[in-house]
Amino acid sequence: MTIRNKDAYMRALWDWGFLNNQCFGDTGCQVSDIDGAVERRGHVIFIEAKPPGKKVSRGQMKFFAALSQSGFTVLIVWGETNKPQEAQIWEPHKELAGKKMPATEASIIEIVRRWFVWVNQIPAKGELDRTGKWPITLHLQPEKPEGGV
Repeated sequence: MTIRNKDAYMRALWDWGFLNNQCFGDTGCQVSDIDGAVERRGHVIFIEAKPPGKKVSRGQMKFFAALSQSGFTVLIVWGETNKPQEAQIWEPHKELAGKKMPATEASIIEIVRRWFVWVNQIPAKGELDRTGKWPITLHLQPEKPEGGV
């Protein structure tokens, strides 16, 4: 998604805080936002952006874990706006995220490109085998540059 008019985009953002106590009581549950999402053949990658050093809250950790356990991919990217510095991937059907790794725009492109290639090679979401096994394990660590670290 390209934001063409940032002022209009900001004016259109909703504050879902009015739902917190009225709907979720004292459970601590709140509406969470996701910064980006792509669906392909029933598979979804959710993308969350965080400022450098910002921790993922306990609530979001639970949310991302539930998404990944339900078969979705979650990519968290830390950095200044449009300047990725670190990333972390929550793979489908795993309880824990991978380790944080250094990131650049090129490595984020590569991660999302590989996800897209992967979902085009596996059965559509509704076509997984009846045992519930995922046909291919997702390993989306960016490749190290030739001769690099």
